[in-house]
Amino acid sequence: MTPLDYEFLRKLLKERSGLDLSSDKQYLVESRLIPLARTAGLPGIAELIQKIKGGSDALTSQVVEAMTTNETFFFRDKLPFDHLREAIIPEMLRARANRRALRIWCAASSTGQEPYSIAMCLKEVGAALAGWRIEILATDLSQGVLEKARAGIFSQFEVQRGLPIQMRSSISSRLESCGSSMPISAPWFSTGN
Repeated sequence: MTPLDYEFLRKLLKERSGLDLSSDKQYLVESRLIPLARTAGLPGIAELIQKIKGGSDALTSQVVEAMTTNETFFFRDKLPFDHLREAIIPEMLRARANRRALRIWCAASSTGQEPYSIAMCLKEVGAALAGWRIEILATDLSQGVLEKARAGIFSQFEVQRGLPIQMRSSISSRLESCGSSMPISAPWFSTGN
């Protein structure tokens, strides 16, 4: 890949996704985009770039999706979820008591473990949310990961990775009855992009 091609892709990714690649990430771009070029029937990245410059919106979207990480797990990063439980949710309940409505946007939600974790935090509040209108909107650049989030089905590995032990034990019978995957539902959860 030429330096000009790399700069074009860096600019494209920054504009389309906010991804800000440093100058030393060319190897990462090549490792993710060469297979995409081959799948598209193109010999290499230079030809991929030419198609994009020619106006191929579908290929541009595929390039952006190929460069996203999609790393997620339940209750990823403990401190923000502790802060959500201890400070943000109580404050939101006070501030919105008259409206009795909460809307939470979870951007870059990947396959959904983080927005489902938010739903679990809200469920812990229990009766205090009775009669409230609640919406959790999960968005991501990748339609593929949003489909998985929308389905709400997670493998045993995904459930065990990050889900606190006390929550795992309360759903273990559901997990066993579903075999190797477990559906998780949250009535307030929706996906978009």
